[in-house]
Amino acid sequence: MDLSKVDFGAAMKKQCFHFEEGFTYVNHGAYGEVPVIIREKQKQLLDTQNDNTGMFFRDETPRLYRKAIEAAAQFLRADPGNLVLVQNATTGVNSVLKAFPWTKTDEILATVYTYKAVEYACRKVAEFSTGGHIHQFDIRFPIRDEMEVVKSMTSYLAEHPKIKLVVLDNITSPTALKLPLKEMISECRKRSVMVLIDGAHAPGQVEINLEELSPDFYVGNFHKWVYTPRGCAFLWIHKDHQDWCTPLVTSHMYKKGFQKEFCTQGTRDDIPYFLLPESIKFYHDVGGREKINNYTRNLLDKASELIAERLGTEVLQIPKSMEAPGMRLVLLPECEGYDKTWKGSENLYMDIMKKHKINCAVYPVQGELYLRLSANIYNEISDYEKLTDILLQLSRKS
Repeated sequence: MDLSKVDFGAAMKKQCFHFEEGFTYVNHGAYGEVPVIIREKQKQLLDTQNDNTGMFFRDETPRLYRKAIEAAAQFLRADPGNLVLVQNATTGVNSVLKAFPWTKTDEILATVYTYKAVEYACRKVAEFSTGGHIHQFDIRFPIRDEMEVVKSMTSYLAEHPKIKLVVLDNITSPTALKLPLKEMISECRKRSVMVLIDGAHAPGQVEINLEELSPDFYVGNFHKWVYTPRGCAFLWIHKDHQDWCTPLVTSHMYKKGFQKEFCTQGTRDDIPYFLLPESIKFYHDVGGREKINNYTRNLLDKASELIAERLGTEVLQIPKSMEAPGMRLVLLPECEGYDKTWKGSENLYMDIMKKHKINCAVYPVQGELYLRLSANIYNEISDYEKLTDILLQLSRKS
């Protein structure tokens, strides 16, 4: 099949994906979706593994791991010697935080929209390793200029000189905000503060050149926007830190090089890693980043305007330069029975999923609930029209 000739939307969904009958998916950013061709290759490789486990783990695994690293390096414009594979971005973050050479009173800076699992990992090391604190600088909406976010960070750094590490998102998970990383990393460098980038949503959505960006650490998922099976992610480690940044699990390759230590982690299923070359090929075969982003941007512009107009609300106000290509936020109206809290947001999207068979995302932002829309190559406007109808039923406007 010539994937470049398959139209995005219904045709792509029918020919290249498989979903539970009756469900509508507008939440690609949560877990990603795996094309049928990749799912079939995953099953084939699992059979190969189970047919001769000794050969697979001892001979095939190192070879397939190296191929995956080479594919990842090319995709991310990275030196393959600086990359390792991990199961997800949270694992990568934990690997850095729990190997970090903390000293007492060292402090960490994150944002108020840092992914909760990452925030909790920061809190744990702050409580048990440093005797210090985790700070979270605010990001207020509407945002008129990128420098507002940069200044919010630098003011915190100025006020808290014990901050040793800053954790920044490439794209924030709850608010889909693309941060100005180059400027933020530069400001941290001026103050001799290390930077860990959580790029969970970035690979496949935005251009990445890791050697040029050159933070201290960068983690990112391939299973969200690059179509690999879950979980498949990477950790990029600056050469200055490779002597101490070791994996969470110590195994047979102890002190035999950081890449070998990350590769050999006992008997686990690394097949999602090994399908990275095939998944990147699928990504390029359907048209690659520019074609995908053009489609999702246009679709989300229409969908977010449609939903905001029908609900009588608005799209989150941010500069175009800070928009994620595959995600948008729309303010929700009052929905009876759903508090404007994390618990309220969870209750709302779970009810929409269980009662109405629509998989979406809802987050609390500045005292309001926002719908986080995602779009990918299998979506079309009717998906968002269906969601709008449900939201109208749930709101007090119905």
